[in-house]
Amino acid sequence: MARTSMKIVYKCTFEQAQNKVTNILSGKGFKTTTIKTGETVWKKGTGLMTAMQFIKVDYSEKEILLSAWIQAGVGSMGGGEMDLSGIVGALPKKQLMKVLEEMKRAFG
Repeated sequence: MARTSMKIVYKCTFEQAQNKVTNILSGKGFKTTTIKTGETVWKKGTGLMTAMQFIKVDYSEKEILLSAWIQAGVGSMGGGEMDLSGIVGALPKKQLMKVLEEMKRAFG
């Protein structure tokens, strides 16, 4: 699995952190879904016009681990995961990186 990861430390309560993450991601058009691996992730797009964007959010005590990647192809017929480096899929990668940065700023 090729994913870009980022850790965010939070000083608020778990519920407040979870609400911030949910508000940011749902406000950006992401929806929760369960992927083939059984993981619950946030997903944006269908792959029809541009690559699908994914963010997995794992919470631990006072820390959030974000894992982000894109996947080209339509729906479940999509290709493999691609981390946010490199030039293939540059536009959706850049858009997804901006979402991660916004989340980081929200907890700064």
